[in-house]
Amino acid sequence: MSTPAARARAELAAREGLVASLLRELDPPVTRDHDVLTVPVPAGTLALPLRYWSPTGHHRLAGAATLDDGSGPRALSHDEVVITVLEAVGEGEPVDHLAALVADSVARTARYLDAPRHATGDPTRDAEQSLRLGHPFHPTPKSAEGLGDDDLAVWAPELGATFVLHHLTLHPDVVLTGGEPGPSPPAVAARVPAGWAAVPVHPYQARVLARDPTLALLEAEGSARWLGALGDPVWPTSSVRTVVEPASGAQWKLPLRARLTHFVRTTPPEQARRAIDAATVVAGLGPLPAGFGVVTDTGFRTLDPAVGGERLAADLTVITRAPFPAGGPRVLAAVLEDGPGGEEPPLVTAVRAAGDVHAWLRGWLGVSLVPLLHLYGAAGIGFEAHPQNTLVVTDADGWPAACHVRDLEGAHVRSDRLPPGVDPASPLVYRPEEAWRRLRYHAVVNHLGLLVAVLGRHTVGEDALWGTVAAVLAETAERDAAAAPWATDLLCRPTLPAKAHLRSWSAGRGEDPLYVEIANPIARGRMHP
Repeated sequence: MSTPAARARAELAAREGLVASLLRELDPPVTRDHDVLTVPVPAGTLALPLRYWSPTGHHRLAGAATLDDGSGPRALSHDEVVITVLEAVGEGEPVDHLAALVADSVARTARYLDAPRHATGDPTRDAEQSLRLGHPFHPTPKSAEGLGDDDLAVWAPELGATFVLHHLTLHPDVVLTGGEPGPSPPAVAARVPAGWAAVPVHPYQARVLARDPTLALLEAEGSARWLGALGDPVWPTSSVRTVVEPASGAQWKLPLRARLTHFVRTTPPEQARRAIDAATVVAGLGPLPAGFGVVTDTGFRTLDPAVGGERLAADLTVITRAPFPAGGPRVLAAVLEDGPGGEEPPLVTAVRAAGDVHAWLRGWLGVSLVPLLHLYGAAGIGFEAHPQNTLVVTDADGWPAACHVRDLEGAHVRSDRLPPGVDPASPLVYRPEEAWRRLRYHAVVNHLGLLVAVLGRHTVGEDALWGTVAAVLAETAERDAAAAPWATDLLCRPTLPAKAHLRSWSAGRGEDPLYVEIANPIARGRMHP
């Protein structure tokens, strides 16, 4: 159970995400008068008190919403607001299941907000395990179908979890690998038969696979053997399924047959191949732009799908990731989130210490967006640099020192600009228009949109900061020939793509999301130099 205060805050965050999604995805004709937002919905007119209006949709709500169905306004409960928004987006489809997932996400969020936490002394881990609210434009950022309340206490990063991995050994005839998966921990390697391969397995996944008939058949045939729980404890990152071994720094991205947010988090071998192909491209780039880095994925190991089928292979595919870089990197999404009691986000505190938000933002763009555009133009590669895939390093005075991106499963290269050695049939390759859409959404709408909204709300306002973004892009267009076309596109394009999470979720398209076009805040920012 959670306290009433934590429950109220979790419910408010959920309503803010749902309303933000409704406004972004349907673009209804809203009015704003005296800090009240009025939105037409099928059930009538929804009135929402505001405590902050964001030009990019990161609004903050205050007080009780009302609905006027023609007979006068009446106050709505939290659950009634949820149903009203879901019905507005659902186009007549039943919304009970979606509402239940919202309730599940709220309950988990409240538990995380209430949980006592103690700093571990590792700023990277502390940030990874402090993302309590999640994606501000997702309807169920903390839902986890398949994981029960007791499971959370053992495995949830938000609760400071650590646990020991299980290991499955596979006969060499049934193993599929790519890249350099790396060695097993010593305690595991000592138990692996000669020539066999060990696959680390999340304890939850081991429980699921204990009931898998195909794996049971492989065990009976002698091609697979469980070793049980072995090795040192690991801790989960904000993604829930990526884990870190503290002593070695080794990271493993593990599959989970659980629906986290909107889709089941298993790893088809094709996704692993995309990550390793991307790592090969990164390795061939030579020195990266100053201050910019990539936490690369080094290899993968799984059951050969030709032996066990695609589903079981996806249930076992493990991607090995390089250790975190030096400097105490922190996941951007976490340091942009308010504290559990509504405290100022940690990155805002760092920016205040630095003393100049415009200069700070310039510094950050110099190690993040500008290098991303340069590499996209020079090498044809783009990264999924959304806030949860972006690591920020600040110096002792709070200034940006480095940006690192991770999760190469989301990387992409343009089919018209293939780097040397990339197979045109690789899952890494996208059509030019799709590759550019992915970069614009993740790096600009998602990453910069949240960063500017948070910094702007606490300092000089969003429009002024988008003016700084526009100025940096204009300078980049003049100085960097590789980045120039893409910087110019961002300056001049009237709209940008945004994922329609709520509509995609309602339509069951979590893995093939719908997009909408939203007004480009950079173009607006050009009017606020």
